[in-house]
Amino acid sequence: MTILLVLSLVNAILQIFSSLGMWITTPVMSEMLANGELEESMAPFLTLMRMDDEATKAFWEVLENRLTINPIYYLFTALLYVGSLIGVIKMFKLQCTGFHVYSISQMLLLIVSVIYVYSTQGSAGFFNEFLMTVMFILIYHLYLKRIENDPANQREQDI
Repeated sequence: MTILLVLSLVNAILQIFSSLGMWITTPVMSEMLANGELEESMAPFLTLMRMDDEATKAFWEVLENRLTINPIYYLFTALLYVGSLIGVIKMFKLQCTGFHVYSISQMLLLIVSVIYVYSTQGSAGFFNEFLMTVMFILIYHLYLKRIENDPANQREQDI
């Protein structure tokens, strides 16, 4: 369980920084893409990565799709991942409120994704995202139920 919590913790931290970065840079990068400046500035990076033509094409498709999403989406996801991070930290401390904060944050992330991403770009990845969210919530729920029913933990809470 500790491994899953650590993975959730790392994911939340990375997603917070990634989302904030996209929120800040999306308007500028969109403008650069429209002017052709983005391809020019990314050329050394793509050369350094030794990406073949197919990988380069896929990279540009993903980037263009990400830049068409409203930047507010990235702000919402950053804030919701902060909630997820708080929930994970509380679960580390075996506090049941952490599970609820984490679950609500994850469900709201799905809703925000449906509104801003899947409504405009299709629902290709929604099922996978939904499945992973439900799987983690169920695993954490079962774990916390086991902790609540553990007599040793109940004695510690009584003290």
